[in-house]
Amino acid sequence: MSVIVAKTAGFCWGVRRAVDSVVTEIKRGEGPFRVYGPLVHNPQVIEALKDRGVGTSPEPWDESGGTLFLRTHGVTVEERSLLRKLPLKLKDLTCPRVGRALAIAAKMSNSGFDVIIFGDSGHHEVKAILSSAGSAGRVISSVDDVNELPDLEKPFLLSQTTQNCEAFSEILSVLKKRWPEIESSNTICDSTARRQKELRELLGKVDAVVIVGGRHSANTERLASIAGETGLPVFKIETHNELDAESLGQYRRVLLSAGASTPGWSIRKVRERLLEIQGESTGAGWIRKIFRSLIFSGVHIPFIALVIAMAQGNTLGGTGWGTAGLAAGLLLWSFTNFTAVLECRQVTMTSQKRQEFISAHERCMLILAALSFTGAGVFSFMLGAAWVLWTAVASLFCFLYALPLLRESHFFDLLRTIPGSREILFTLAWSFLVCILPAVSLAGLDFSLRLFIWPVSLAFLFFSRSLFLDLVDLQGDALLGMDTLPLYLGAVRCRKILLACATAGGLMQITAVLLGKFPPCALGFVFAPVLLVWEYIHLEKESFPSELSVRVISDGSLAIAGLIPYLLCSF
Repeated sequence: MSVIVAKTAGFCWGVRRAVDSVVTEIKRGEGPFRVYGPLVHNPQVIEALKDRGVGTSPEPWDESGGTLFLRTHGVTVEERSLLRKLPLKLKDLTCPRVGRALAIAAKMSNSGFDVIIFGDSGHHEVKAILSSAGSAGRVISSVDDVNELPDLEKPFLLSQTTQNCEAFSEILSVLKKRWPEIESSNTICDSTARRQKELRELLGKVDAVVIVGGRHSANTERLASIAGETGLPVFKIETHNELDAESLGQYRRVLLSAGASTPGWSIRKVRERLLEIQGESTGAGWIRKIFRSLIFSGVHIPFIALVIAMAQGNTLGGTGWGTAGLAAGLLLWSFTNFTAVLECRQVTMTSQKRQEFISAHERCMLILAALSFTGAGVFSFMLGAAWVLWTAVASLFCFLYALPLLRESHFFDLLRTIPGSREILFTLAWSFLVCILPAVSLAGLDFSLRLFIWPVSLAFLFFSRSLFLDLVDLQGDALLGMDTLPLYLGAVRCRKILLACATAGGLMQITAVLLGKFPPCALGFVFAPVLLVWEYIHLEKESFPSELSVRVISDGSLAIAGLIPYLLCSF
């Protein structure tokens, strides 16, 4: 099986705008926050907003205070008039494309036209358009309804923004036979048109289709209907848990698309599950599951720290680097698992398969954290009193960082919410434990320029790796309340920072070799930032990349930073 993912799948511009507006208002803190009806027709988005304290209010007429959001589908003229009188802050999140349809309906009605609306009569958007058209409006949902229309003097046709483009053209053609002078406006939004056009172009290349979206989402239903017109088997689902492995395992090529209100993380999870089904159908599914479990549980962390330490030993001199690398790696593995478990306890909605893995294997993760911490302690005693002291200091900082996850602690909670705090602390912890402490303790180096080349160049790489992970799922992080640096500085700026940091790390190692500070084999480090940048550029062009592949690439670059120079220097 191969999985083709539609590039147009997921949030459209209007939904993204609405979600971003809600997140912005949450940060301003003018609560309580409510939405008049569902913001979008997707249960995962609604549940994520609920976790952020945003409720749904179908009857807000007696409410006061806080902020009330108007859903993306729009509201009727009568509802809007009543809502404006409520003693609360009103935030209109009606999609501008829907707003355009409302304005056209009102304008044409006022100009004496009989407004015909092509859409689903029970949909909120159609009700809003019909309200704008007033008594001159009427709704049809198919070609068959045309014959039910009365004689009209000045007919005008427009559409629900998420309707089938080809169906709109067909209805207009039929209407012209009855009213040759009929006027019209194709108010189907361009995002819907592109989504349907791409779907039709890809249908001839696959054996089956998977459509992801809310059960009450009109545009999702439209995609499933279009796919079904070809006779291909269509699987319409809300989440990856609904995929039927037995049914899908027989198809070699599967097309994955999604509705306009489907979050990116939901699409990624479906893609990941389809890839698992692919492995199961070939009998190699257990290999992928084991590999994913190893990566998500972090067993590679001690190995990364070990090879980086060994590479430093070859370039800086001294003995005991292997023991130091294991001591640092086991300690970092312990910290990673411990904080990951605590963070997963704080959320009910997850945007990552790794979060689901950690929640499902919490006890195992904590046992691994305890064992790796014990191992780090044993190796620290082997390295001497200084290592024991710094292990204790590092453990204290880890505990203070995780304290708000254990109990209310206003001061340290503020530290966690500082944009970029996670990236910065990750960089500092790895740079100090894997680079600076071993260099000072084992190589007998003073605080010279040569001492800082490895930790600083690696710090640039570590920071680039953190940005790499954060840039992949900006949408999910924003909706679930993650205060990452890309959300604070913006994706474009952080892309530049990623490229600059990765380049700086490589240039430092090259300069050290040219100046005679390091042997030529240290140039093997340059492969790491080159791989990270190359893969990032590649993934930016890919639709909804697999979380597993993203983590393998990001952490694999750290392993290469130590492994290649170590092998070159050894052989």
